[in-house]
Amino acid sequence: MESVPLRPRSDRASRRARPVVLVAMLAGLILPGTTVVAAGAGTYRNPLEPAVPGDGIVESCADPTVIRGQEGEGRWYMYCTTDPLNDEDRAPGGGFNFRLIPMLSSVDLVNWTWEGDAFTTRPPYATANAGLWAPEIAYYPATGSYHLFYTVTDTTLPGGGSAIGVATGPTPLGPWTHEANPAVEPHGADCCGAGSRRWVFDPEVVQTDGLDYLYYGSYFGGISVRVLSETGLTTDPATQTNVAVANKFEGAEVERHGDYWYLYVSATDCCRGPLTGYSVFVGRSTSPTGPFLDRDGVSLNDNEGPNEADPTTGRAGGTPVLTMNGNRWIGLGHNTVFQDLAGQWWTIYHAVDVEDPYFEGAVGFTKRPALLDAIDFVDGWPTVNGGAGASDGPVAAPVAQPGQTGTHHARPVRNDRPGAVIWHDSF
Repeated sequence: MESVPLRPRSDRASRRARPVVLVAMLAGLILPGTTVVAAGAGTYRNPLEPAVPGDGIVESCADPTVIRGQEGEGRWYMYCTTDPLNDEDRAPGGGFNFRLIPMLSSVDLVNWTWEGDAFTTRPPYATANAGLWAPEIAYYPATGSYHLFYTVTDTTLPGGGSAIGVATGPTPLGPWTHEANPAVEPHGADCCGAGSRRWVFDPEVVQTDGLDYLYYGSYFGGISVRVLSETGLTTDPATQTNVAVANKFEGAEVERHGDYWYLYVSATDCCRGPLTGYSVFVGRSTSPTGPFLDRDGVSLNDNEGPNEADPTTGRAGGTPVLTMNGNRWIGLGHNTVFQDLAGQWWTIYHAVDVEDPYFEGAVGFTKRPALLDAIDFVDGWPTVNGGAGASDGPVAAPVAQPGQTGTHHARPVRNDRPGAVIWHDSF
């Protein structure tokens, strides 16, 4: 898999990298730039800084998705949207390398290594410069294959527009073969008022004992769900229904916990540098097709307003899961949710560091490193670190391998009381 070698990291990036264990480095067991879990402590700290073999770290992994491999090696795999790996990831002419879905692997969910890019080519219906965004990974036991879904931002299909593509491979690292046709086709213009074209973005796959589902969509047109075929390669338009209102949410993530299906969605703009206000909200339902209601009973697809026939008006629900808490991390969202081997829920998401918001020399091009934090359910509702939000100090690591013991303990944040001194956690 060919790629342009990365230039050495700048002094600024080197200073920013976390320290590593010197003995392990000399032994060749840990690559430079790796965030090391302290021996016996079982802790880590944000952000995740995957190593790039040779030199460097992955400083941006937007829209992450995660899966545990089925090959018996105990490895976890993460995939990122099309972006450069870091400030120095540039072609000989000086422009950035926009990698077609970077792939990373880890044995502990904390120390990651870049394994290359999923693709060197785009699917046959993509334009020459189409982005491949927001990957989603699923394993199909019947065929022993992995399916990698992704947004194709621009297509050559009739009418153009975006689509959901899918590729198949025998391992979590491929090799990947693009399907000749998208799993979800482009939608027509004027779907959402003012001549706007539907954004067919952000795939999310849910596999059940019965039907499987593919969720997709973004601001223009909202978020929809369709039944996914048994092959996992096509969807049925006749089964399509909306689960989240237009012009508010994107980045669907759906997981089952207890009696409910939880729909996590992200809101506002992901990519305004230090002004980014991206945040994660949730609704839940007894059915994977909704309706998804928030803690106050308001639907994420509520369309109240002066013109209920217009999907761009009205209000919608959404209980906050993850938002800014006053530390350096802002714009937290487009998350993936999973359980570790001890049954603890976790989320990996991208965020913006207010101290380093842009790719070097490219003001306006927002860098989005990946962060990892625990999800605690409080009164039946998910919240990150018991409500404390994104961590920026040492915290308990996940259980990524059999035989390990988890040390994360939920500590629900207490509600502020009028007249009381405001309590501030170490987060």
